[in-house]
Amino acid sequence: MMLIAAAATAVVLMVGGAALAVTLRTVMIDEAMDASRLRARDLGALAAGNALPDFAPIGHEGDLVQVVGTDGRILVSSANIAGKPALELPRQPPGSTREISVDSLPVGDPGPYRIVAHGIGTPSGPATVYVAVSVEEIDETVTLVGQVFLAAIPIFVLLLSVAMWTVLGRTLAPVETIRREAAAITGRRLDRRVSEPPQYDEIGRLARTVNAMLARLQDSAERQRRFVADTAHELRSPIASLRTQLETARASHRPVDWDEISADLLDETVRMQQLEEQLLLLARADAGTLGRTRTTVDLDDVVDTVVAGARGRIDAGGSERSPTGSPVRVDRHDVEPVQVTGDALLLEQLVRNLVDNAVAHATREVRIGLSIDGDEAVLTVDDDGPGVPVERRQEIFERFTRLDGARDRDHGGAGLGLAIVADIVKAHDGVVEVGDAPLGGARFRVRLPVAGEDYARRSLRKS
Repeated sequence: MMLIAAAATAVVLMVGGAALAVTLRTVMIDEAMDASRLRARDLGALAAGNALPDFAPIGHEGDLVQVVGTDGRILVSSANIAGKPALELPRQPPGSTREISVDSLPVGDPGPYRIVAHGIGTPSGPATVYVAVSVEEIDETVTLVGQVFLAAIPIFVLLLSVAMWTVLGRTLAPVETIRREAAAITGRRLDRRVSEPPQYDEIGRLARTVNAMLARLQDSAERQRRFVADTAHELRSPIASLRTQLETARASHRPVDWDEISADLLDETVRMQQLEEQLLLLARADAGTLGRTRTTVDLDDVVDTVVAGARGRIDAGGSERSPTGSPVRVDRHDVEPVQVTGDALLLEQLVRNLVDNAVAHATREVRIGLSIDGDEAVLTVDDDGPGVPVERRQEIFERFTRLDGARDRDHGGAGLGLAIVADIVKAHDGVVEVGDAPLGGARFRVRLPVAGEDYARRSLRKS
């Protein structure tokens, strides 16, 4: 930056100096010619009154003055060309003035000259006053000024460069501090931050942005560590159960009921498989690959499929009974035909997780609703269970989160179901929220864009 500024300044100064020299030369010549015209008129007035002096006055050493009659006789001249022959220049009639440029004159210094020829009337007849100005002296003056200016350019550029180096160094010093502190931050020390200048300028905003980025990285790393630890904890129980049952069966000297053992082993294996599938789905969500398949889905048909499966499990006396042991009734009378755009498998997973969660916490009834509100499809799942405390309604969508009433893994699962719901809803540009249900328990409400041209246009603008 300093070199570019210094070079630009030098070029500007040199161009400006050249323009200044041209302007100065033009102004000096114009002023000299104005003075010459005035001197010629004054000599004309003196000649008309027959009061010419012995020697005509001059403005500068190099100037020449002659008053020449029509017969070539010199009436008066300046002292520096006294006794010299008359200038062989055109004569002017009285009252007329003319400017003449010549490269040299037979008298005086070498040229070039700018001459004012002014015609006058005298008692002895017409005459011409010649006032010659040496352009060489003007050029010497302009050259001297240019040399002084050229000599001053390096000094000025040097002083400017030193000032810029100092100012830029002080200005960019916080950037170097930020760089040095950021270089010292490692994956194990994401709690460190860079210094924030008190000014809220570009560098101050840069430091605050870097610290915000570090905070996000720290939060992401902590969530990843918690996720790995929770995953290991969740896998430990089924693996330990499988190992215990196998070791017990192998060490037993009595006949073993393999049907009972295989059923337990199958349950634990299915549980591990479900956990694996959930973890893979969450990994896809973190990678941003969820919901890339976009088709028109009849969401009411998805609800019917999920409810039919839930009722089948309830009727079979499976794990879909309430925590009190009584069967749970699933009501879907408020479901209207609605189409959305998205991944059919993920949407089915979304509905299934919400229904399974409601059934697991319900006392006797789960009620499902589906309707259209403007350009959104609204899916509600209500239960008559204990509900969700207000202060924990955002927490339940985090991974491996269980409320106190759902700590046991038979009913609470691994704590990934609602986290998966949140990721699927986000992948489909929707919103999920939890509140109070009319049945007295929790109401989960999901809003998704309905299928149609409006959604297609929104998706196109977003992409």
